[in-house]
Amino acid sequence: MNDKYERVMELSRRRGFIWPSVELYGGVRGFIDFGPLGAVLKHNIEAKWRRLFIDRHCSFIVEIESPIIMPEKVFEASGHLEHFTDYVVECLSCKRKFRADHLVESVVDVEDVERLSADELSDIICENDIRCPECGGKLGTVRNFNLLFKSNIGPYSDHVGYARPEAAQGMFLAFKRVYEAMRFRLPLGVAQVGRVMRNEISPRQGPIRLREFTIMEIELFFDPEDPDCSLFNSVGDEILRLIPQSNLKKNDWEPLEIYAKKAVDEGLILNEWQAYFMVLGKKFVEDLGVPQSNQLFVDKLPEERAHYSAQTFDQVVHLDRWGYVEVAGYSYRTDYDLSRHMSASGVDLLSLIH
Repeated sequence: MNDKYERVMELSRRRGFIWPSVELYGGVRGFIDFGPLGAVLKHNIEAKWRRLFIDRHCSFIVEIESPIIMPEKVFEASGHLEHFTDYVVECLSCKRKFRADHLVESVVDVEDVERLSADELSDIICENDIRCPECGGKLGTVRNFNLLFKSNIGPYSDHVGYARPEAAQGMFLAFKRVYEAMRFRLPLGVAQVGRVMRNEISPRQGPIRLREFTIMEIELFFDPEDPDCSLFNSVGDEILRLIPQSNLKKNDWEPLEIYAKKAVDEGLILNEWQAYFMVLGKKFVEDLGVPQSNQLFVDKLPEERAHYSAQTFDQVVHLDRWGYVEVAGYSYRTDYDLSRHMSASGVDLLSLIH
């Protein structure tokens, strides 16, 4: 008998929610179609997110749209060309490629596999004689693989562009115009809902890990000399279920249940704005049907965080089939992105503020 996941996916295909894209040609992993009911459901979720995160804060959060494709220099400045990578390993016989950490994790019980280097993963594959899951062939050396989708802008091969892997860079590039339009006031939130693309090595987990998907994202800009959140008192008594870094280092997934205000006071969450949006995220996922008891916020270790982040909490939910799966990220990006784009473009953005 098929498990719950298989039954739900079969139901979604029959009832017109989602199905694999390009089915006439055998499908393409990592891409899905939303059918008549799936499109309605997706739009309803987007509308719910807009009501909670944008409409409720319309005095200082606004929504924009920016292009999906941007020039190479944007992602060079943002650090994505250098850092937006996963580890890939290739079968020497059939030439199939696999995400190395996932392959190792599926065969060997290794703690903190995300923190391992390419050389360490290669050593584990060699020592345990991990073979290609498709043909049983030997695997090669683990190497970096950049997840950006590459393209050309116009007819010139030297005018390289990339599909955005997140909506954030468009918001950073538009900051100057939005800040002027909003009458030079901070805090300022810039939101986007739109398509992003990530050239995943070996998509799995059905509709959870895709190569093209819709993201709902906010970048909040505030004065670091005045970092207090004026709305924080309204959520300070909300409980957050955290996995602090100290627990992660011991592979202890017993959550710390703590008031949002206390988490900030004790330095577990670096600032009030981050804690405020974490509470909103908890409520949003609860409204979608996931109880707080099945949610956690995981404070990622420094070596696991994105290159732009001073602190990142992954919001994860527990699924019967796959365990804890990330549904959102809350990153304190400091001035990393604006300063990188100022340096690369030569345009002074800070002079607008001071």
